[in-house]
Amino acid sequence: MNEVNNSPFGMEDLEDDAGFLMLQVSRLWDESHDRALKKYHGISHMQYAVLASVYWLILYGTEEVTQTILAKHTKVDPMTISQIFKVLENKGYIYRQIHSVDVRAKAVFLTQTGKDLMDKAIRTIELVDNRFFSVLGKNKKYFNQYMVSLLKAND
Repeated sequence: MNEVNNSPFGMEDLEDDAGFLMLQVSRLWDESHDRALKKYHGISHMQYAVLASVYWLILYGTEEVTQTILAKHTKVDPMTISQIFKVLENKGYIYRQIHSVDVRAKAVFLTQTGKDLMDKAIRTIELVDNRFFSVLGKNKKYFNQYMVSLLKAND
């Protein structure tokens, strides 16, 4: 008896498995960021993601970024955000202070060193992403639209 006929998998070709492909692509993308960020800036991809998100939120109108706001924005669990905050604070890239409205929460801000790092690291990540996604060519717009659809449908 052929074991493939009794397989619990819904397909024989992994190129038809969107979840497995997403895993592989996201790992390669994450690793490309990690390599460049560690080599040129001494931070991990997750540290970059948190710093860049804090920076973006502040630049675009969120006056006081909290752990909860950042977790919702990035889709990263709050405990992971908290651990990353501790590392970034120890490195001197962020500081935290009591939120002006909700005294139970702390707002996070970039230090000047953190801003300077982000100004450089953002350029590095733009180059890495341009190289990584270049294979999509003019389809990158559609790829992004599909990802937004997935986010909205599963949020």
